Amino acid sequence: MKNSLKTQTKIVVISCLVLLLSSSSIFGQQTKNVVFQQAITAWQNANAVQANILSPTDYDKGLEYYKDAENKFDNQKGIEKVNELLTESVKYFNRSADFSITAKTVFANTLNARDDALSANADLYAQEMWSDAEKQFRKAAEQMEKGNRDNSYQKSAEAMDLYRQAELSAIKTDLLAETRKILTKADEMGVEDKAPKTLAKAKTLLSEAEKELETNRYDMDYPRILAKQAKYEANHAIYLYNTITKIEKDDLETEDVILNLEQPIIHIAAASGFVARFDQGFDKPKNEIISFMNNLQNKNLLLNTKVTEQNYLIWQKNENIAVLLKERDALNAEFAMDISKRTAEMNAKMQAIEDEKLMLSREIDYQAKISERYQQVNQLFEEKEALVFRSGNDVIIRMQGFDFDIGKSNIKPENFGMLTKVQNAIGIFPDSKVIVEGYTDSFGGDASNLKLSQERSDAVTAYLKANMLTLNNGNISSVGHGENNPIANNETVEGRSKNRRIDIIIKNNDALLTQRK
Repeated sequence: MKNSLKTQTKIVVISCLVLLLSSSSIFGQQTKNVVFQQAITAWQNANAVQANILSPTDYDKGLEYYKDAENKFDNQKGIEKVNELLTESVKYFNRSADFSITAKTVFANTLNARDDALSANADLYAQEMWSDAEKQFRKAAEQMEKGNRDNSYQKSAEAMDLYRQAELSAIKTDLLAETRKILTKADEMGVEDKAPKTLAKAKTLLSEAEKELETNRYDMDYPRILAKQAKYEANHAIYLYNTITKIEKDDLETEDVILNLEQPIIHIAAASGFVARFDQGFDKPKNEIISFMNNLQNKNLLLNTKVTEQNYLIWQKNENIAVLLKERDALNAEFAMDISKRTAEMNAKMQAIEDEKLMLSREIDYQAKISERYQQVNQLFEEKEALVFRSGNDVIIRMQGFDFDIGKSNIKPENFGMLTKVQNAIGIFPDSKVIVEGYTDSFGGDASNLKLSQERSDAVTAYLKANMLTLNNGNISSVGHGENNPIANNETVEGRSKNRRIDIIIKNNDALLTQRK
């Protein structure tokens, strides 16, 4: 009888642990958000690394299990079966996400060609070529999943060529042909009488784009951007013509025109939370709006980092809940059996639960310590110098204030102060691996951009080695990614400036890792 009461007490303890770890039992409320949360997170993580493209087989299996679970849940076919399907879904989504991280590096050039084709609206204006390219890329990814690297590389190269053809066709169909039509319409309207400069600019850009397409087969970025700008300026000229005609027709004074120009900025400033003042011209409200947008983007990046951290802790929490639920169910089943024969096993399982709790406690403590060190690194840099964010346990320092001369890899003296702060940041994570990553904008050939980005990352790496005597040379490496992985729009001067960057990745590998084991 005593053994029976003791076992019942243990079951109650486990049930309490489940309630402590979860605000409501998964099997109690059975709300869809709770039941599907882990699978939804896995699905989102897979989408974030383009697993639907880079690991289509596993991704499709994960989606198939998810849809099946959703169907059974909606039709109330039993929570146990739903959980079995979701477990499989999570497994395949996670596998596809893990595989995609490696595949993204292998297929970097093809992905870049795909992005360029999309930027040229090839999916709309070169649909057949685009479809063929997508099919070939999927075959390449499927072969990579099977381990057939040679076949994968071949099909990836074929897909890249198709994407480039689709991009070129789309540029000629959508941008060049359409721009010619717009310019013909502008000439018929007499736009040159009221907007000659803008119209001339459109024609010059169109001519340059056509010339680039004929002479440069290795870099479609520049002619594509020229073609887009030509189309924009052609439409812009017609807009200016219509606006000037209306001003003349309405007999507006110069003051009225300027006041009308101020109105959009007034509304944008109001939406941003401040009042636009024009007593010193347009520069002050313009700079305030730009500053507001930059701060908003930075806050969004940091918020996404915090969300990633919280999702990780939630995932661990759910994992522990699942373990405890299984243990509780197992104990309930064993309770119906011979209690005296199962006492030792239950004690062992209770110890395993205690160990699981201890591991969770250590993990939470570990994450708190990593967050504290992350904040120390973050406080080293001013916002204009660098953005600091986390990726898992790694810390990434995006040195947006670091500046190279165009086409050069020499470190300028004005960057020495920022590199000193980088050294201090590395010192906060002793014995960690450091990767210096170099990037360029999309102007120029792929090969030359890759070489330049490697030279720049090598220059920063050499500087850090020379100025950090405590840094083990085996713990720091450099890699150039060329124009891959842009963080901003290459079609604008500001965007290209952001893409010409150096990222410092500190891969945490210090004593804290062993402390939590």
